[in-house]
Amino acid sequence: MNLTKILLIDGALLSIGILSFVILTENKSIFGFLKKSGNNQKLDQLSKIEPSLNELLKLECVAKKIGSGIQSDEIVGFWNFATVWNQEQDTEPSIFSPLLRLFSASLEISQCKVTEEALNLEINNSIQFGALLIKFIGLGELQGQRPLLIFYFDRIELKVGERILVKRLLKIPEKKERPFFALIGIDTDKRWLAARGRGGGLALWKKISS
Repeated sequence: MNLTKILLIDGALLSIGILSFVILTENKSIFGFLKKSGNNQKLDQLSKIEPSLNELLKLECVAKKIGSGIQSDEIVGFWNFATVWNQEQDTEPSIFSPLLRLFSASLEISQCKVTEEALNLEINNSIQFGALLIKFIGLGELQGQRPLLIFYFDRIELKVGERILVKRLLKIPEKKERPFFALIGIDTDKRWLAARGRGGGLALWKKISS
């Protein structure tokens, strides 16, 4: 395979990765988080396997009024995409749900050293098809009572297995332009999560590992 073909393939894969990121963070199809707090009195009645949309919306109402009480150490782990609902159609899953499942969309959150901006969480958003993995890497922090997980990505990687084929730096957006997740809650065993994204989408994720 000549250099031109290799560059074309890399460009196509990076385009797919960027498109998927746009779907996740700007096109009202946002992955998110769900948490149990002491104020969510009816949370124990929810399904521990997968809550219904109505249950999530009720939890969201509680989070808007009094906050969810989520702490940064509670959202650390590896989360796999399950379902997303568009803002205009909260009654039905988005058409992007099968696409994100097909590409194994996932979110990894870990603690990191405090930076100059006091961003103490590393955020990795990835999609995978076969041995190919596209990963967006950045930093984030929790703000406010609800709270909001505000973040940005500063680099992107294309990997085959453990081998990095392409690595690019991304422009860091201004603070007011950064994407965020409005955190709602998390169940007792941390097996599922959900949140409302900046674009308006509501999504449910399931935990893979800590």
